[in-house]
Amino acid sequence: MTTLAGTTRPVHMPRAVLVASVSLLLAFLVQTAVLPAIGLSAAVPVVWCMVCLFSLVLGSRVGAVLGFLAGLLLDLTSSGVLGVGALTGCLLGSAAGAVRTDRWIWSGAGWIWLLVCLAAGGMQVANDLALGITPVLGVAAFWVVGGALVCTLALLPARAWLQAVLR
Repeated sequence: MTTLAGTTRPVHMPRAVLVASVSLLLAFLVQTAVLPAIGLSAAVPVVWCMVCLFSLVLGSRVGAVLGFLAGLLLDLTSSGVLGVGALTGCLLGSAAGAVRTDRWIWSGAGWIWLLVCLAAGGMQVANDLALGITPVLGVAAFWVVGGALVCTLALLPARAWLQAVLR
């Protein structure tokens, strides 16, 4: 298959669905099972960082769908209100897909970190308000901010590899 100069190759959709599904499930397992087992907090937003990575590679529309599905998975396995995580993930995936990056490995890291912090913190505040609990800034905020930074810096270098795999 030939392509015109200056255009990107199309995404291999079955491969993209498989890689995204496996990656999001692994991120979910790391966030909910592995991190608490080794003494870290489950507030580290590994799933949201993975949604952002796929949004950067596949665009806003696919990012919104992946964010919705990841948020729904988080909703179904947490004590929050059903739908808050799905809405948060949808908005996060859409916003992360709109972040413009270049070839530099850390391009967009600041925006992605900020979006992940806003999504994780916003989801917690929305769940607290929906459950009638007064939101409190506590230790979980430290885990969200620090964890989002570590996850963002750890996952962004995989963007070039992911683009090569999915195309």
